[in-house]
Amino acid sequence: MDNLRSYIQDNRELFEAEAPPQGHQTRFEERLAKSGLKRNRHLVKQLIYVSAAALLLVVLTIGIRFLKEDPLAGLLADPCADGAHTCYYNQIRKISSQIEFDSRNLPEYKRQEILMNMESLMPASAHEFSDMLPEGISGKEAERLNKEYYKQLYEGMIRIASLTNQT
Repeated sequence: MDNLRSYIQDNRELFEAEAPPQGHQTRFEERLAKSGLKRNRHLVKQLIYVSAAALLLVVLTIGIRFLKEDPLAGLLADPCADGAHTCYYNQIRKISSQIEFDSRNLPEYKRQEILMNMESLMPASAHEFSDMLPEGISGKEAERLNKEYYKQLYEGMIRIASLTNQT
């Protein structure tokens, strides 16, 4: 292939000296029309335009949907509405990891302040509060108090997480 290309480039004047015979272009267009390639090219071109328009519509629809949503909406929904206090504890741990990650680009003084507040809310375990309850409380009441306590901590962590998303 390279030999042919170099031969044509070296002898270009031989190829450009003669004009094609008269009617060559007409015969070529007739053959092209008979083969259907011209119609197929037009069809492929239309198909590409329609596909590009459909793709653009899908991308814009998805983009507009996400622009309307609040980035913290997933955090603000209560994931443990009917769950136990351990669910809140697990969510607190998950949010604390996200806070540490999101705060890495903040100014150091603000990052330290956020991390200190987060650490002050972080329970040592899922049973930290249970261990502090008096012995005489019923199991049902203890679970209610545990859930309330960890829910409050969870809501506090959500507020701290919102500080990492401000610019």
